[in-house]
Amino acid sequence: MWLIIVASAAVVAAVLVLVIIEYTHIDIRGKYVCITGCDTGFGNLLARSLDKHRGCHVIAACLTEEGMTKLKSVTSSRLTAIQLNVNSSESIRRARDKIQDIIPTGEGLWGLVNNAGIICPMGPFHWLTRDDLTNVLNVNLLGAIEMTNMLYPLLRTAKGRVVNVSSAVALFPTAGTIYSVSKAGIEAFSDNIRCSMKASGVSVHIIEPGAFKGTFSDVDAMKRRMDTVWERLPQAEKDDIGGDITLEAMKLLISDALRMSSPHLTTVTNAMEHALSARFPWRRYLPGLDAKFFYKPISLLPAFIADNVYNLMFTRMIDNKKKLVMKEREKHKTT
Repeated sequence: MWLIIVASAAVVAAVLVLVIIEYTHIDIRGKYVCITGCDTGFGNLLARSLDKHRGCHVIAACLTEEGMTKLKSVTSSRLTAIQLNVNSSESIRRARDKIQDIIPTGEGLWGLVNNAGIICPMGPFHWLTRDDLTNVLNVNLLGAIEMTNMLYPLLRTAKGRVVNVSSAVALFPTAGTIYSVSKAGIEAFSDNIRCSMKASGVSVHIIEPGAFKGTFSDVDAMKRRMDTVWERLPQAEKDDIGGDITLEAMKLLISDALRMSSPHLTTVTNAMEHALSARFPWRRYLPGLDAKFFYKPISLLPAFIADNVYNLMFTRMIDNKKKLVMKEREKHKTT
């Protein structure tokens, strides 16, 4: 009897602690938050939400003037849009100078959300050139590092928060090739600065989303990226993996994965807002069912088990798609 009472009390206490952690917020109205990658997707949605619902002074960094104009047309005067290319150190320095001018002396920067990212090109590592690799790493990893370094004095003044957007594929880097490597780098960078910045009162939080519809969910664009890489391969390489049939099968897999992506982008932006406004923010967030129930669990398995599970799944899926491609070709031959 006593065991049941103690166990019940422990469960109730645990639930209360989780409720306190999840729902106790601080007022961030009037605080300054900088978000990169605000032209579309998560960054755009977060900028609008922080402006409308949280009353923040949002500094929205967009790659294009068109993105700046569109965002300013649907937000209040609290939001300031600036142009930023995180692939350029000079652009980052100019953005830093503008941000320093925007924020009143002594106020500091409450939040930096490193959201800007790209996913192209597509294909295994040995299909990619050095330029392919460095382009993704420069934007997704080095851009986030340089933005954080440049704005750290302002973050330190406010004892603010850094929110880095990683990915569920960083937990088990099997998909997206160089994209997953760049996001695994974000994980390591975030873990490092979380420790080093703690003494100055700056906290660091990682968002690890699963697959969501948005900038990366354009099926035709993904296929074109794969075609670009495929066309420059030697014929021997194409033949080695099964030729055009395998290419078409891979495209079908990508199409299926993108179509199954969640349309609920607010799942991710809600996690970002929690990291910025919760009194007790989590160190890591896993938005998306695939992040919670596939990538995280498989990342905890022993490597030999995880590798075999993934290889079995991928081999079966690609074989099924090859059969569909061949069946479709046979159908066209007979018509």
